[in-house]
Amino acid sequence: MMFKLMRSYYFIILLIIFSCSNGQEKEEYENAVILETIVLPKIINETSGLETLNEVFITHNDSGGEPSLYFFNLNGEIINSIKLEEESFWEIYNNDWEDITADEDYIFIADTGNNFGNRDNLNIIKVKKTDFSIDGKIDISYEDQEIFIPRPKHKYDAEALFLIEDKIAVLSKDRSELFTDLYLIDKESNSKQVLESKITYNVNSLITGGDYNKDMSLLALVSYNSKGNQFLILFEDFNLENLADKKFRKFKIPLERAQIEAIKIIDKKTFWITSEDEGSGSPFLYKVGVKKKDAS
Repeated sequence: MMFKLMRSYYFIILLIIFSCSNGQEKEEYENAVILETIVLPKIINETSGLETLNEVFITHNDSGGEPSLYFFNLNGEIINSIKLEEESFWEIYNNDWEDITADEDYIFIADTGNNFGNRDNLNIIKVKKTDFSIDGKIDISYEDQEIFIPRPKHKYDAEALFLIEDKIAVLSKDRSELFTDLYLIDKESNSKQVLESKITYNVNSLITGGDYNKDMSLLALVSYNSKGNQFLILFEDFNLENLADKKFRKFKIPLERAQIEAIKIIDKKTFWITSEDEGSGSPFLYKVGVKKKDAS
């Protein structure tokens, strides 16, 4: 309980800081709609990532929770949970799990949350899909980070993870400028990797989750701003060859008092998102819709 109160207090402080430093910025955006609302069990009240496997949702809690994966159906019912056990010399903790993604063989979990910019143990956990055993960790660090003193505004937090081609992509949550940096990680390696920004996007918000669909060439992100507004950000025709000057569409999600942390693409116009309960009730799964882009 004390930990959750501290997190809620910290979130309020961040909103005040961003309101003071970025409150003059204005922008235009489109509106998304809520198509469906599903209440989730409180055991996943800090749901922070979303993936699907055999038509079942997979999620996890963020910092301080058990190192477990939770499986739930479209009714919001938990149908299984698996605690990731330590194997070999890999010690598995939920320091601050922030997102999840998967390919044909592995589930990748981003232990990359770094609220105060002082962590030196950031990593991506690799889990075999066949038996949910640990097959290694990819330790990561930022090339340009030299200071590890706790502070409220920095760019060394990351809460969005997705796969693109043969890479793991991570998008930062930049509390200094409200930009986001894209980093690429070799998913086949278990060696430590030093991350260098490939591109920076001016999203004017804090990115909290992401998903990429290669068949649609669609990147979908969720974020929030200083006023607590929640957003869906879509990068269409997205690939590693055209990162520069890539435009995006930004939609306001009509949810108040929510903290959206994860997203899964359904199609080009509909998306699943999850929201933490933040101590005020139950977490939720929402189906969100957007209008198709005009041909003009």
